[in-house]
Amino acid sequence: MSDFDAASFLDRLGLRATRPRLRIARILFADRQDRHVTAEWLADELARQQHPVALATVYNTLHALTEAGALREVRGASPGTIVFDTHTGPHHHFYDETTGELTDIPADAITLQDLPQAPDGKTISGCDIVIRLR
Repeated sequence: MSDFDAASFLDRLGLRATRPRLRIARILFADRQDRHVTAEWLADELARQQHPVALATVYNTLHALTEAGALREVRGASPGTIVFDTHTGPHHHFYDETTGELTDIPADAITLQDLPQAPDGKTISGCDIVIRLR
């Protein structure tokens, strides 16, 4: 049995511990494994566990967790799809175009040189690379 306390986890993030948030937090964080999920996958998983939640609520919860720093959005892997990543530190991804699977690449495995200068009034806050595989 996991010792993960979803209510305390959400409280530390400054988020109210609603039933959907508690269930989503347990799925995403109880096993302490890095994972990549879509809102649709998560809604299906909740329904499979006999706890159906509206897709809009799933999206709202994922965005709240992202804003609180517990998740990171990965865009650009699959067109029109947002993947939410529990590994929030700097890193990149392989994207398997056949299976749709994302795999982490350590940030230090890729060397970036000669980045373009940011437009006036802007600063570069990070660089996320998605390498597509077939």
